Amino acid sequence: MPSKLDPHIAAIEAWLAEQPQLTALANVGRLREKYPEEFGKRQHSIVQRLLRALRRRAAERLVAQGALDDATTAAPLPAVVDGSGYVGPDPPTAPLVDQTGKAIWRDRLIDIGSSSAMAPSG
Repeated sequence: MPSKLDPHIAAIEAWLAEQPQLTALANVGRLREKYPEEFGKRQHSIVQRLLRALRRRAAERLVAQGALDDATTAAPLPAVVDGSGYVGPDPPTAPLVDQTGKAIWRDRLIDIGSSSAMAPSG
């Protein structure tokens, strides 16, 4: 069955080529601006499925061309990004404590291997 997105796939692909990070909601918003009688928030899921398929296809093409091998050797991967924007030193952490065989049950530290660790039935 044809999708109502079929006539707009070329436009969506062009938007993704310019801005690959665009979300489905952003694409629906753009479609709604151009075609308000056809598109609204209800089309979010079909646009989301289309974007997933387009991105999967693009990734498969890159893998088939071997472009990922060239990209990883040309530039190092960025460090972990959590989105917080914090650029200061890492916060201090407590030393690791060996908790092997231990568990917390009812706010008490218990030894899992001992018979006293059995939970009451009921």
